[in-house]
Amino acid sequence: MKHTLVVAALAATALPAATFPAWAQTPSPDQACAALTGLRIPATAITLPTSGAAITAVRLVPANEAGNPNGEYCRVMGAIAPVDPTAPEIRFQANLPTHWNRKALQFGGGGYNGRIPVTTGPEVHGLQGAATPLARGFLTFAGDSGHQAESADDASFALNDEALHNFGYAHIRKTLDAVRAVAEARYGQAPRRVYFNGGSTGGREGLTAAMRWPEAYDGIISWYPVSSYMGLRLWGAMLGRAVYDDDAAGWIPPAMVTRIAQESLQRCDGLDGVADGLVSNPAACRAGASAALEALRCKAGETGHPAHCLTATQIDRTMRVYHQGYTLPYAFANGLHDYLGYNSLEGIAMQLGSQAALTSPPRSGPNAHHVDRAYQFFRYFVNGGRDLDMRRLDVTAEGPQRERILEISRLFDASRADLSAFAQRGGKLILLQGNDDPSVSPWENARLHQRMRETMGEARADGFARFFLLPGLAHGGGRFAPQWGSVAALDNWVENGVPPQGQVVVDGTTSQTRGRTRPLCAAPTFPRYRGEGDQNNAASFVCAAE
Repeated sequence: MKHTLVVAALAATALPAATFPAWAQTPSPDQACAALTGLRIPATAITLPTSGAAITAVRLVPANEAGNPNGEYCRVMGAIAPVDPTAPEIRFQANLPTHWNRKALQFGGGGYNGRIPVTTGPEVHGLQGAATPLARGFLTFAGDSGHQAESADDASFALNDEALHNFGYAHIRKTLDAVRAVAEARYGQAPRRVYFNGGSTGGREGLTAAMRWPEAYDGIISWYPVSSYMGLRLWGAMLGRAVYDDDAAGWIPPAMVTRIAQESLQRCDGLDGVADGLVSNPAACRAGASAALEALRCKAGETGHPAHCLTATQIDRTMRVYHQGYTLPYAFANGLHDYLGYNSLEGIAMQLGSQAALTSPPRSGPNAHHVDRAYQFFRYFVNGGRDLDMRRLDVTAEGPQRERILEISRLFDASRADLSAFAQRGGKLILLQGNDDPSVSPWENARLHQRMRETMGEARADGFARFFLLPGLAHGGGRFAPQWGSVAALDNWVENGVPPQGQVVVDGTTSQTRGRTRPLCAAPTFPRYRGEGDQNNAASFVCAAE
């Protein structure tokens, strides 16, 4: 049930920290936590328009509670009331450690959000067995982005304009401000440092935080962010037309998808000096992609077979969109008029679905991934909830649809190349992307980093931002699922001016390669085998440009 916030009764400021009995000069952790019960936060304490916020539940979690690796902390649940009474509230969770280091870590979400992400576990791709940020003294928190849903694929919330704006950007700052007020009430002071950690949608949220509110954040860790949000949504629509037009003439069966990935891996695995099951140098691999694709083309008299050859339609439509992306006759808000493709001929397994028939509505799994996300987007963000046929959608057409696309681009895209304000105040950005990602184009985020260097100058950009391309990392998992202490690295950079150099990542996959290590190489370098030594040890590799 939706929490009811009696905003008319809110005071001009949040409740002060000293809300304990007069005899309690130094309240116990249990008393300090309990005192947050019913705390109301006025709209004036939140930068963006709201109707205020309220704490809905608190509980002191003992250090010795079963399943709690975080030490003693106060778990706080709250809700931020909308301005529009028909809009959903923003629900959030904050975890306030008894032994606080005066730093806060905000976690990002995923997909279309709708749930509060886990805030008591490790950082994104954190080291297994390492202490969580909460256990290390960070106040950790996150929100559901301003709507509640059973599935992160559900975009129906976007029919409400305030919910749309909250999801796009506003919930990030609203949640931060509400939690800042909670910290002041509990500790008597606000966090000295605020960091953000997220992947995919959460990665986009991190970039958004740095771009929109550079004064509020000290450091961002952004894994495989959907930086060009509008570009990706239109790519899903383009892929839908390529695959499913003409009775799904462009659909490529799973057996052929597997063959393409395996042959690409065989062709390019050794380009880093060792056959280790990873394509570490996708740029060099791309040089032979056209010839490799042509070798798969059906010859005269061949009609195609699930794992035999590719038809002209499969190559000219589906493989073109997947590998090369697309170009539009108009530009997004970021000035770009295209979206770059994926490493579909450099070892990744394309996500084209298990069946040729397009379900209604499209569903990831049976259908190509991102066609479902594009459907949800166009139905609820653009079409006002009206159904549509993805096989008839023309994203190049002029008119109201294009105007709406550009409006959403201005709200959602997190691809601004000039982050001077963030850099000027000492903010630091760690941007990470997997080469094997089938959901977010690695080349798109590589371009974002390159645009930063071109716009701000290489020296200035390198002074606050690092971009790492990781071989084998897909969209969360992959052939090499890296584990790394990114929060500690970011904190060291912010506090001590030590950038993340000479770092090592650990493979966390469940395969036989689990535990192997590689150097974390800043783009455009990649891990190259030295020619001798243990192939599973990072010391046997060097970060090389070619």
